[in-house]
This record gives sequence, structure tokens and C-alpha cells, in this order.
Amino acid sequence: MENSIITILEKPDLKNPILIEGLPGIGLVGKLAGDHLLEELKAKKIAELHSPYLPPQVNIQEDGTIKLVNMEFHSWTNGTQEVILLTGDFQGITPDSQYQMAEKTIDFAKQLNVKRIYTLGGLATGNITQKPRVFGAATSKKTVEEHQKYDITFKGDGAIFGASGLLLGLGARSGLDGVCLMGETHGQIIDAKSAEAVLRVLTKILGIEVDMTALEKKAKDTEKQMSQITKMIAGHQQNRKSEDYPGEATNYIR
Repeated sequence: MENSIITILEKPDLKNPILIEGLPGIGLVGKLAGDHLLEELKAKKIAELHSPYLPPQVNIQEDGTIKLVNMEFHSWTNGTQEVILLTGDFQGITPDSQYQMAEKTIDFAKQLNVKRIYTLGGLATGNITQKPRVFGAATSKKTVEEHQKYDITFKGDGAIFGASGLLLGLGARSGLDGVCLMGETHGQIIDAKSAEAVLRVLTKILGIEVDMTALEKKAKDTEKQMSQITKMIAGHQQNRKSEDYPGEATNYIR
């Protein structure tokens, strides 16, 4: 295999679908949101993207069979809203491959009449929060204005790496509109709570309902993890204060 290829399993008859990308990134926010959406919508697999620029491995499945690492496209419609969902366990391992796979994805999306892309990811702040905000970036001022009625904070600085950024940038050059939804996250933990926040905003935009029960459970596990980390940090800071200022009050703040 010399290049990335998309194998079409079934070409759906769609009029105006939206492409949603949910690949792994910071805090696995995008992947968790994408995987949950895929599971709840029971979307149908329509294509696979294989590439020599994905990790050289196969994954062992529950039944003992193997599966070559890839990305997958699924389609879903409720008769009103149409969705193409891109998911996977990995992104490209080189900058060149990121561009190549993003271009392949955009070409395929245009074949399916996609006009808008939503990419999902995390925005690392280094802070632990119980109520993660959802930040956004879009391909045009008009699109920003269109989405300001939702609970999205549009930032004016920073960068978006990987598929979440390239699909918007390259998509805009091909005439596709796009928005990146980024859940606020610490950056060093798997953050289901942030994924839930992103997915709640996305489903509101799409006007669909998705059962969040399973993701909420994962989010509670994340919350426990955050609480443990917070206690560890507080304990570490307390020990440092005691060591640096022995005999003084332990609530002294430097």
C-alpha cells in the first residue's frame, strides 16, 4: 500500500449531509464524543480509509479476530437531518499523512454532497473544571455569528492541530463550511466530561436527541479522577509549604 485509500462499501443516497469528525486528540474528547454518537445513532458503515501512515498494527477484537487499523465513515439519517460520521482509533503519524488523509476525506465528503463539517476535539487549559466550557472556531465570520446562539465561546487565538484543524482549513479551500467544537479539558487525562459537553452542544445544533446515559457514567468516572488529581495537587502543595516554612501555619499561600 503506497497511499491512503478509501474503500466505499455502500454509497448512501443523501441530499445534504453534515460531516462530523470524532478522532482521537487532546483528552480523547473528540473520539469519546464521536464514538458515543456512533453507538447511539446506530449509524451504518459506508466506507473505510486505510493508510500506510496509520500505526503498523492490527487490533485484536473481542471474538479473537483481528482488524487492520483504519478510519471509518458511517451514515445516519432521521429523514430530516443527515450525518456522515468519521471515527477511528488513530490519526496519521506524520504531517504529510495528515494532509493526505484530510484531502481524501474532503474529496469523499464532496462526493456525498457534504457542505458543512463539524470537527470535535479538546482544548487543553491545564486546569481542572467541573463544568467544562465548549470553545469554537469556524471557517467564516458568518458561520461564527450563526453559532453564537449556542453555548460556544469563540476564541481569537491559538491553533488547531491534526484532522480537526486540517479538515476545516482544507475544506474551506474546497468550498466547505466548517466549525470546530473544543471541550475545555486539563489535557493530561481522558476526559469524558468534556466530551459530554461537546456532544450536548453538537446535538443541539443538529436538532437531534441522543441518550447520554453511558457517556454521563464515563463523565462521572472522569469527575472522580479529577477530584483525586485535585487532592493530590493540594496535598503536594501543602507538603511543599510545610517543608519550605517549617513551624509556620500550613495555610500560608505563596
